[in-house]
Amino acid sequence: MSDWLEQELSEHLAPVKAPDDLWRRVNTAQPTSAVALSLSLRALPIAAVVTLILAGALWFMARGEGRQTTYQPFPASARAESCLLCHTTM
Repeated sequence: MSDWLEQELSEHLAPVKAPDDLWRRVNTAQPTSAVALSLSLRALPIAAVVTLILAGALWFMARGEGRQTTYQPFPASARAESCLLCHTTM
């Protein structure tokens, strides 16, 4: 590292004494259960709604699996006539 940068860093980044109030708060820290409780109370209804939506989607998809859909063939003459409605030659 260059000498001038090291000199600047040593002047401006000198160690400082932490405030006494900070050490008091660190040493007597209590876990804040209010924040954790509010997060869990918010997460529970969201998880319940997501679960219900997924269950409903799965039920809806599974409900249609038993049905067999049969398609009626479209007559060839009708196909030719319908193509001429849009695709005309000039």
